[in-house]
Amino acid sequence: MSSKERYPIWPSHEAFYIHSMLFNTSSAMQACMKAIKYIEAISEGKVGEQEIKDELLDNLHSLINHSGAIARYFFPSRDSPSKSKSGQKNIHKNRAEDLKSIFQIDETSPLADKRLRNAIEHFDERLDLYLENGIVGHIFPSLILFEPENTDIPHHIFRAFYLKEGIFQILGEQYYVQSIVDEISRIHHMLVDFDKSGSTFSRRNPNKIQ
Repeated sequence: MSSKERYPIWPSHEAFYIHSMLFNTSSAMQACMKAIKYIEAISEGKVGEQEIKDELLDNLHSLINHSGAIARYFFPSRDSPSKSKSGQKNIHKNRAEDLKSIFQIDETSPLADKRLRNAIEHFDERLDLYLENGIVGHIFPSLILFEPENTDIPHHIFRAFYLKEGIFQILGEQYYVQSIVDEISRIHHMLVDFDKSGSTFSRRNPNKIQ
């Protein structure tokens, strides 16, 4: 059995996937660390939450976008290219299954949430639909609150972060940030170890990475 038959990703190609994914996980972790500093400053009373709302939300938005990009490696939008050539049937699906096995990813992962993947791929379309019927009431381009507020007055929030439960909201969709951060951090550290071990996945040597 050839390496290609055993592993959809050729061993000689693994470095490309490792470094491509490292760009996104590194960027996500950098955004996360910046966001944590802003959250700590708010919780310690060093700064008002609305004073740095855009800086905090920008980093959370970046975290979601890069997490969405990583999610697509494991959960691609299609199994095969739209115009498959000979031998390309299920090429995306097979690659994803290979990576899911390596990184121990399944449908319970927060990265399996299709909204997360769509956040980066279809944001412009979601914005069209969100605004299609017009919006009335109070409009908040950005907002930091301790927790969501119920009000009789219609309101629309473009981006928000709720400190109590760590929820990031954009266009009405909410994401629990901590579970995403935990998963991205786990994948990131695996990628770093793979890179240090010759930019290859350790699946051919299970004892290579502890």
